[in-house]
Amino acid sequence: MQAGLSIIDWSLVALFLLGVGAVGFRASGNQSSTRDYFLGGRSIPWWAASLSIIATETSAVTFIGIPAFAFKNDWSLLQLFTGFAIGRIFLAFIFVKAFYKREYITVYGLLADRFGERTRLLSALLFLAGRVVASAVRLYAGCLAVRIALGTDSIETVIIALGLFGAAFTLKGGIKSVVWTDVILGITLLAGCLVSCAWILAAFPAEAGPIFDLEGISSRLSIIHLETSISDNKGLFAGLLGGMVLTLATHGTDQDIAQRMLTCRDVRSGRLSVLGSAVLILPLVTLFLLLGTLLWAWHEAGAAGYPLPQDKNELLPLFIVTDLPSGLAGLVMAGLLAAALSSFTSVLNALSATTVADVYRPLVQKNGERPEAHYMKISRLATFLWTFLLIGLAIAFVGSRDNIFNTAINVLSYFYGGLLGAFLLAILTRRGSGFSVMTGMIASVPVVLLLQLRQFTEKPEDAPGLLQGMLENLSDGTRESILSLPEIGSRWWIIIGTLTCFLIGCLGKSKNPSVESGNSYSSEAEAD
Repeated sequence: MQAGLSIIDWSLVALFLLGVGAVGFRASGNQSSTRDYFLGGRSIPWWAASLSIIATETSAVTFIGIPAFAFKNDWSLLQLFTGFAIGRIFLAFIFVKAFYKREYITVYGLLADRFGERTRLLSALLFLAGRVVASAVRLYAGCLAVRIALGTDSIETVIIALGLFGAAFTLKGGIKSVVWTDVILGITLLAGCLVSCAWILAAFPAEAGPIFDLEGISSRLSIIHLETSISDNKGLFAGLLGGMVLTLATHGTDQDIAQRMLTCRDVRSGRLSVLGSAVLILPLVTLFLLLGTLLWAWHEAGAAGYPLPQDKNELLPLFIVTDLPSGLAGLVMAGLLAAALSSFTSVLNALSATTVADVYRPLVQKNGERPEAHYMKISRLATFLWTFLLIGLAIAFVGSRDNIFNTAINVLSYFYGGLLGAFLLAILTRRGSGFSVMTGMIASVPVVLLLQLRQFTEKPEDAPGLLQGMLENLSDGTRESILSLPEIGSRWWIIIGTLTCFLIGCLGKSKNPSVESGNSYSSEAEAD
């Protein structure tokens, strides 16, 4: 293992974390109710919510995984992210208005209004399952970098330490603290990427010639692929359609992201927060792809001070620790830590919000209402419990060699297709009963999991470390049965899951599509 960061660099990282902590605690204010704790009193300006959306989705997975993808491949990920931007436009004008009809604590209150309390409970459970797995991947990605920075082989210790730090931060501040620190963390993340790109351009060996004249550089800058095979992820159609559907799922049905737009004052502000993130996402991803291409050129020129790692997820952390000069290394590592902490603290708040508003509160209200102080206590307890589960799952991913960005995208597909199918039924149609929608949501999960199992069976080294031994010990008959399933690219998984839920849900007929239930407050949100 490399020596790690210098004392000067660690001092910069420590000062940064202390500064962020001070801002977060100051911004938290008095959290006297779950409305304050989870929605910030609906007082967050749209631009801050927009930056928070970007900071939340631009986790350490982005900082590490996208440059690693560009290093090994090209810029075809821009097809997927263009689909992300298109999906946000649809989300801003269709979903946001529906969410602001009543003052929901979580977006799953909308499903309760349309399909009943049981559907709301199931949707909350699917979100909790999907988000906790995806966030474990994010935590693992951030700790990969911290492990290399520390020069230690024990990534498990790093996961535990970083997880507990993020939990302490979230327990005190609630969503206000998370949003305002996200603004700082997002800016730091961007600065770290810019510094890395600028330093490579400035320090590139003159004898290697201009970077963009290197042999093979043109193929690494290609964006559009016209492949039409359903087993291929690189095709333009797979990227645009898969990206659009995935962003509708992650930003329209995932409380972690949707919570940002709900913190805004009214429909217009919530809409602007989503559109702002659509404008920002493509330039940001282009910058990370550029960093990956520059890292490739850096290695091609023989300028790297370390051997090419077998796990390409370690590329950027090794570059920061080994090649960047002292001072700059601390700044960029602070940006990477910013990404890890931003995504972790935000998801803890969202998991807690969903646990209390969509699972615990409806259950205990059957026996009479409880005071807000009781729900605040349960909210913080839920945050504490989710922290330990996230830490355990992050440790389970140790050993996977798949690109960390691909892993994060794939696990989102497991549960979110069912969620999106239910929301599309609720918002766009008058079809669906509680039974048919829940059946569709449940059916969508094993369909996608079987597709993932086929991929893991074919390449066990891409699976989480916890599963690799099990996959390698499969009998020949079981392996052949799994591999007989159709090979479908992972960009299509979220589409298949969504269609499964939507089509099954359409079989039911709603008795009263306008029915309202108890997860809404009596005050109306501001109209357009």
